[in-house]
This record gives sequence, C-alpha cells and structure tokens, in this order.
Amino acid sequence: MKCSQPIRRRDAASTKNAILCAARTLFARDSYENVGIREIASLAGADAALVSRYFGSKEELFAAVMNSGERGVDVIGSELEGLPERVGELMFDPEDDGKPLEDILVMLHSGNSPIAGPIVRASIHERFHGPFAEVIGGEHAKERSQLFGAVLLGTSISQHISGDMTDDPEVREKLKKRLTEIIRLAISPF
Repeated sequence: MKCSQPIRRRDAASTKNAILCAARTLFARDSYENVGIREIASLAGADAALVSRYFGSKEELFAAVMNSGERGVDVIGSELEGLPERVGELMFDPEDDGKPLEDILVMLHSGNSPIAGPIVRASIHERFHGPFAEVIGGEHAKERSQLFGAVLLGTSISQHISGDMTDDPEVREKLKKRLTEIIRLAISPF
C-alpha cells in the first residue's frame, strides 16, 4: 500500500487509499478506541460519509488497515533454506531507511482492545505465524513460528526505540551472526 502521494487524484480508488493511509497513521499514534471516523476522514481530506461507504464501519476499516501490510514471507522469503541468514541481513541492514514501524505501533496501541484485539491477532496469524508455520513445518510449527515472530518483534521494537545497535561494521556482523543463531534455534524442532 502506497501512502506517500503528495497530490491525491479525486477518484474512488485514490480516496479509498487516502482513507486507509490516514487510518493507518492515526491507529499507529493512538488506540482503536481513541481514533474517530471524522478524524480519519479529515486527515484523508475526505468526507466522513465516504469512510462508511468504502469500509462500512470503523471496525472494518481497522481490519483493512491490519490486512493491508506486507506478509512476512513476502518480505523475508518463503524458503526454509537460508531463512535465519535472510532475517539477519534484513534486521541489520545499514541501508535501512529507519521508516516508522507502523504495523507494530498499530498492534501495540490496539492489541488489548476488546474490538480491535481479535483483529490484530487474526492479522498476525494470517500475515506471519500461519505462513511461517507452513515454511518451518514439522511438529510444533505454530509454536516455533510464534517464537520466531517474538524474536523479530522484540528486535524490531528495540531498534526502533533505541536506534541501531552499532555503527561499527565489525560488531554489526557479529550481532547479525548472533541473531542468525537465535533464529535458527527458534525455528528448529524441539
């Protein structure tokens, strides 16, 4: 989903995208309960009635936001061979633009909501745990996929809050190797 369009065309597709992008931005800043339809519409430069027209309800819009992000296998790859190494490369990429981790922020803000929480959990399963459980395979694949996700989530949040762990290329390589070992252990059969 592209959200960085400086000038928006006035058609249904671009208006719907603007609403979705505005909702993602606001849900990344605050909880499901504290974000309103009018606020989303205002940020999108649209009428509040269009939010209902395109998405139905705030709950359906939140589900659309949660399901509009990339799937883990589309970012990391769906081959078990080399999975830990690919994760290490991604997590310690010195060329990473440091963009905000909106999906994670949306999950953190609304994961405990009685309405949004089940949507968050379903999206995590659909976009990450389920596909990686298939990639990992074998006994307890679901649990190993969840452990894999927990390691990635913790590392991502830490880097987002604290910044890169090091600027030293030699130390970066050592950290990448360590994370690769941790991922390998997380996805290995018990």
